[in-house]
Amino acid sequence: MPKIIRIILCLLFLTVITACTNTPDVHLQEPLQAIQLAPSYYAVDSGIPQHNEIHVSLEIDPSTRTVQGLSRINFTNNTGQELDTIVMRVFCYDFAPLGYMNIEYASANNVELDFAVYGTVLTLYLPETLVPENTVHLRLRYSAYVPIYGGGTGGTEDVMWFGMFLPMLSVFDNGDWLTCNFYPIGAPFFLETANHTVDITTPLDYTEVGTGLRNEEIIYDADVKITRFSANMTRDFAFAVLSPVFYHGSTTTTSGVEINFHYHSQLVHDRADYILDFSRDVIEHFEAYVGVYAFGQVTIVEADLHERDSLAFSQFVLADTRELRHGSLQELAHSLGSQWFVSVVGTNRITEPWLGAGLTRFVQAINEHYPAEFLHTYMAAVRNVVDEIPLSKGLPELENWAQFDSQQYMAMLMLYDLRQLMGDEYFWQLINRYYQKFSFRIATAADFFALAEEVSGLELSEFYYEWAY
Repeated sequence: MPKIIRIILCLLFLTVITACTNTPDVHLQEPLQAIQLAPSYYAVDSGIPQHNEIHVSLEIDPSTRTVQGLSRINFTNNTGQELDTIVMRVFCYDFAPLGYMNIEYASANNVELDFAVYGTVLTLYLPETLVPENTVHLRLRYSAYVPIYGGGTGGTEDVMWFGMFLPMLSVFDNGDWLTCNFYPIGAPFFLETANHTVDITTPLDYTEVGTGLRNEEIIYDADVKITRFSANMTRDFAFAVLSPVFYHGSTTTTSGVEINFHYHSQLVHDRADYILDFSRDVIEHFEAYVGVYAFGQVTIVEADLHERDSLAFSQFVLADTRELRHGSLQELAHSLGSQWFVSVVGTNRITEPWLGAGLTRFVQAINEHYPAEFLHTYMAAVRNVVDEIPLSKGLPELENWAQFDSQQYMAMLMLYDLRQLMGDEYFWQLINRYYQKFSFRIATAADFFALAEEVSGLELSEFYYEWAY
């Protein structure tokens, strides 16, 4: 999408739609219980299968920007097939020429393994076949150099941030491990949930913030400490190591979600209270229309991202300095909203990139403080300026960021038309039930429309076909 068109849409969006305050809770369903407090609730009572356990130890030296890591993974074979290999994704394996990650050692049940890395795919060759329902104890040792860089893993002289940094289990789908390419547009991640425990060793004067509960600090030396995080049923673990120049502010939603904001620049400091209030309003807005957020906290960190206004990970958002200083914060709102439709409900963001992003942007666009005509005006403006990109196109078929952006707006238009077709009551029942049914699972477009038919009693295959192809 040409830059001028994006600016026009942004201006229209700001004219019509803002982050909501005091949104009604008429759509709110029964809350999900905070998963850090009761992970067994989901494993047993909700029918969600037991999750793989991942224990990570990291030693980070900010002065040299180096990392020494050890991951211990208890992997249970729930694939229903015998396995000779286990496949993992190492999304930041090759930072070249800016940085690197090296996998140095792998073992299974204390037996050293042969392994191979191709692109972002790490294949572990098991010494003997792993039968269904059996568990194997994996160990990976690795080292990395993290550059000063504005991507998902990177940083400045004052901060190192780590998004999609840790080696992660690939998804076993349709009888095989997912080994697709890493695409330069969109968010090419497709991940199952797991239970994470992460110990991070840093110099004493640094602060570590990240996904999940930061539940203890163990100081074992005058100059070094270990900070432990626990994050149950999350798709990824992201974190940052902050120098003493960072400030910290926090607020809490009416439902008890704690929002922590870490920032360093003076202009952001002057806006910090506004940013916290804005973030609280966004989360309360999504809770009102989608369902209570399943985690107890969200962390926002100021970052110099260069090409992006924000990046979203599980319970963790990187927000660009320029956006925080002067911007509308709409991309921060999108990153916060994506916690519902990307982090809690999982989707294949490679083959169906519109599903999570489109739902997020549509709910973000709803504002009860404006009459329906305002949303209608905005959607009419979107129809006039965006390219028609079929929803069936995955990342391999999208040529650039402009097409990716256009597809997300097409998804918004489709959901707007679906809401009109189903009516308000049935549409929000659909959104509520979709979130409840597929929390911590993987959902597809077929799942979404099957549920829409179930809720509304309508036959929607022709409706979806017109948008998909």
